[in-house]
Amino acid sequence: MADHDPPPISIPGAPILSSAPNNALGQRSVKRPRPVKSCCQKSQRACRYAADGDPANLSDGSDVESPGKVPKKSCMSAARSTTPRTNPENVSLSQSNTAVLEDHGARLERLERMLLANGGSYGSPDAGNAQPQRSSAEPLTLHGLTVREGIRTKFFGQMSTRVLLNLFEEAKEFMFSRNKPAEIRELFINIRKIHLTLQEENIKAITPIGVFVDSVTPIQKRMTDILPRKAVCDQLVHVYIRGTETIFRMVHIPTFMQQYNMYWEGHALPDVFMPQLLCILCVGYRFIGPGKGLAYDRAGIHIPTACTLVRTWLDGLRGKQLAEFSTLQCEILQLCAKRMVTPRNQDSWTHLGLIVRMAMTMGLHRDPSEFAQKISPFWAELRRRIWYTILEFDIQMSTQCNLPCSIRHGDFSCRPPRNLNDEDIWPDMTELPESKPIEQDTDCRIQAFCASTMPARFAVADLLSRIDTLRDYDQVLELGKELERAFDEVRYILPHTNPVDVKDKRRQWMTRVILDMHCRRPLLALYRPFALSSPDAPQQIMTGYLRSCMVLLSYLDEMDPTSPEYGHAWHLNHLVLKQDILQAAFSVCFYLKHASPIASSSPRSSPWSSSARSDSIEDACVIACESSILLSIPRLKRKLEEILDSIVRRIREIGTDTKDLVTLTVVLSTCVGGTAEQKTERIKRGLQAILEAGLQAVHINQENIASMPPPYSLNTPPIHSAAVMNQSPFVMSPDVSDMTPEDLLTWEADFWSPLFS
Repeated sequence: MADHDPPPISIPGAPILSSAPNNALGQRSVKRPRPVKSCCQKSQRACRYAADGDPANLSDGSDVESPGKVPKKSCMSAARSTTPRTNPENVSLSQSNTAVLEDHGARLERLERMLLANGGSYGSPDAGNAQPQRSSAEPLTLHGLTVREGIRTKFFGQMSTRVLLNLFEEAKEFMFSRNKPAEIRELFINIRKIHLTLQEENIKAITPIGVFVDSVTPIQKRMTDILPRKAVCDQLVHVYIRGTETIFRMVHIPTFMQQYNMYWEGHALPDVFMPQLLCILCVGYRFIGPGKGLAYDRAGIHIPTACTLVRTWLDGLRGKQLAEFSTLQCEILQLCAKRMVTPRNQDSWTHLGLIVRMAMTMGLHRDPSEFAQKISPFWAELRRRIWYTILEFDIQMSTQCNLPCSIRHGDFSCRPPRNLNDEDIWPDMTELPESKPIEQDTDCRIQAFCASTMPARFAVADLLSRIDTLRDYDQVLELGKELERAFDEVRYILPHTNPVDVKDKRRQWMTRVILDMHCRRPLLALYRPFALSSPDAPQQIMTGYLRSCMVLLSYLDEMDPTSPEYGHAWHLNHLVLKQDILQAAFSVCFYLKHASPIASSSPRSSPWSSSARSDSIEDACVIACESSILLSIPRLKRKLEEILDSIVRRIREIGTDTKDLVTLTVVLSTCVGGTAEQKTERIKRGLQAILEAGLQAVHINQENIASMPPPYSLNTPPIHSAAVMNQSPFVMSPDVSDMTPEDLLTWEADFWSPLFS
């Protein structure tokens, strides 16, 4: 009877079963249950699809002989009839359907096991399958927020040195202690005077020249007036092309040089050329050497004035001008030029949001081949280059700020640029040449290689923005391994050689550093919160983080200090990696603190500290230091002293914060071990070195600095402790018990006040 024939089950790859050719119901298929991606992620119940597909819950076919038995849920489609079925063909058909469903359930079980293996602890709550949960890291070492009266806030990510200071209770308590020796207190006061003097100089240096900025002269005329002579421009353009058009491809060099030569020949050019040229000159002038681009002279270019004029020109654009490719190029160049004197990562991160959306409105996030209107191969390749330049900026700024990227990896379909020289493409070409092997050096090799590592770096930036939600280390370890493999590829495509030409050697060094740095930064950002905060971090993270810190601090070791190119390389290294060097130095101090034999035997021996770390962190730091001779404790100490000396020598440079120098000096002096008297003596010598470098930078002697009025009055009215608690929660530490309200002032308001007490 047709009413009693079970409907067939439609299984992919299996034939449609039918009880009779003329059965109308036999043509209807029943859909199989489908697993939902997130059915088990937020609830702690077993997935009902897995339960439905379990062979233990499937019908074995015995209920077809029982007229009163209710069929099971998982066999609802195969056994829905309530009347007896005595037809042998129907019995055979039901058994066949049951076998298919059992096979289907077994496959669902295998799929569930695979998902559980890949998904970590977000699967079944079964105790046998659950992954061990990661203990939460200390919030003081992850991020901080300063709050001013509830209306003004500022976020500090785990990259900030102010957050990293919370790792060193002994150093922090010494700085805020009221029992400092008189000579150290005097050093703090004099360094504070140096700090204020340098701040005044820096403010004047980065202030635009008013006669150009406030003039009513047309903007194009004002930009032309600040242009240096041709010989200077030639040198600066050459420095820019050699040092910046590597990982960031913003201009097509032959096209720009053609326009550049036409300008000096007196030909008319588009209005956008002059703003682009000024930005390029600013970057090149800053790369030449320390202090360049900040003086009021005609031998170069005043970077703050040039950046302000370019910004004024960009803000005056309207309508279709905002959607031109050259305008987008100028926006990115202006961002690079501005970062030469004011490298504020959060400001750059904010402005990048505008640039990303500007590029997306122009369709750069889609590959040029997707559009119905044909885009020439030349412009298609330039669009790919500029889009991946924007992505590179976005990843780097987001990682540094510990904030989300403006665009996610799956939100664009633009293909990476090809490994080609700029001479290989021209406007009239009809087809792009094939990409050259990555081992072959081209103008676009660095960007092409960095584009291949972009998925992993996007994943790191996304993970850092939601780091508090992680429950285990699986994803962290997997991303770390992927980034480590990129270092092996760098060593393969750029083996160590010894070029005869000094300039070729410096170019090879710079290429290797850029390729290594673009993956070293996200790896350090990925490992840092766990290596410095989690007591149960895997040894792979602890050792890998220390190794990466030392690699970053040792980039200059490949260069010969007696080489004429060493000074330029030293300047570029500190200019580009200033913040990374500080973070790595604080991190190495953390390992020294816990790997020191004295610290391991008596962690509470310091008169300023009453806290101690668990043995697991100390053991992990010791194992990391013993994993290689390059990570031994004596070498760590020598490298930190060398780095601190280099930073102190750059005390006058824009972007060098005297507070960071003081903090790193105190932290290093307390982490290398020894008695309290030895630590105090090391701190005194370090502060004296900072003071001498500052006196030399501001061109005054010690007698004159001593006669200057004190920068801080000890009679300042006390501040209510509750207000201070709200202002600086990230500075607070439960181990600091003898601090007065004045001592708790946030760095943002007045770093120096508690140091004089």
